Amino acid sequence: MVKRTLFLIAAVAATCAGHARAQDTTTAVRPGMTEADVRNRWGEPVAVRRVNDWTYLFYRNGLEQQWGFYDLVLLQNGQVVDAIVRAPEHLYLGQSSSPGDRVPEFTPPPPPRPDTAAGAVTGVRVTTPTMPSRPEF
Repeated sequence: MVKRTLFLIAAVAATCAGHARAQDTTTAVRPGMTEADVRNRWGEPVAVRRVNDWTYLFYRNGLEQQWGFYDLVLLQNGQVVDAIVRAPEHLYLGQSSSPGDRVPEFTPPPPPRPDTAAGAVTGVRVTTPTMPSRPEF
């Protein structure tokens, strides 16, 4: 009986592992992929933004009303470095900076640094310009 139970557990685990591998190769996005790789996996994004060496690919997740944002893939220098996903069909195999089970919380701004306090001006030299002489007529 114990052998049969262990065999059944092993068979289910192997089936699940095989299913996960099949999903990975067909729909998952991994760190290091190119923009073309992401588009091949997830299709055309809703929007694309580029700033310096960063590219942001936005994808519908069906939860925009609930969560307030699209799924997002971040690329730096043309390679995937992060993704924030909520849609069940979007899989990211890297370490997300915002995993699905993370509870949103307020992030307060950092306190001002003492060296940037208002009123502290240093390194400024003020000189009075001289008036040009008038031409004589």
